[in-house]
Amino acid sequence: MVTIAHISDLHCGEVSHRRLDRARDAINRANPDVVVVTGDITHSGRRREYIVAKRFFASLRAPIVGCPGNHDAPVFDLVARIWTPFQRFQQLGLASAWDSSCGTVSIRALNSARAIQGRLDWSQGVYNSQDFAVFSFAPTASHRIIACHHPPHAPSPARMSIATRGLSAALPMLRGEHLFLCGHLHHSADYRVTGFAHLRVITAPTLTSPRERGEPPGFGLIKFSSPMRATTWRWSGDEYAPVSQ
Repeated sequence: MVTIAHISDLHCGEVSHRRLDRARDAINRANPDVVVVTGDITHSGRRREYIVAKRFFASLRAPIVGCPGNHDAPVFDLVARIWTPFQRFQQLGLASAWDSSCGTVSIRALNSARAIQGRLDWSQGVYNSQDFAVFSFAPTASHRIIACHHPPHAPSPARMSIATRGLSAALPMLRGEHLFLCGHLHHSADYRVTGFAHLRVITAPTLTSPRERGEPPGFGLIKFSSPMRATTWRWSGDEYAPVSQ
């Protein structure tokens, strides 16, 4: 059995260190094989926020696969936002790929966030078909996982607008079953991609942000056995605890 802790939308800089400490305790107690973090690690892309994030990641006992979100490009440093938007994220040293020792679970991360776009809402995502074209999952993997911040579209009913670009070119490149692990929504969902029934999306709630969208902060714990089982751990009182099977 392979266990993944799926965390997202930490928004370091917006939250208290106490809640991050409790998240660390809960994730380590769950003892996952790998932690997947799907973006918005910081709130404004500030250096001091990345210092908090790096300290948090160093306290986790499992390897970490990660991708940036739209909040991870510097908001208040225009030069860095234009020329090196995700350099601070890259300095975290998170992995972009992970394969389980048994060879059944294969994870690849991609960046769906853009610091600047030709539309008003820069928080929305973009799928680059070239990223999908070069995916190379473990040949023995029965569970192929794509980690990115933005889901292809919102679940139904939608709690916020999702307008991810590039779907028509990128998604047809995925043959067979694939699982997207995503964030951005600040709530958990499990659904199939419209028009691509072989593509499944699981989103995680915000790990620590006070900006909740219909559910408390938390994270997902996914166990790949037979069958796959997903549990949500949610903030309750002063700790994170499993609440659903």
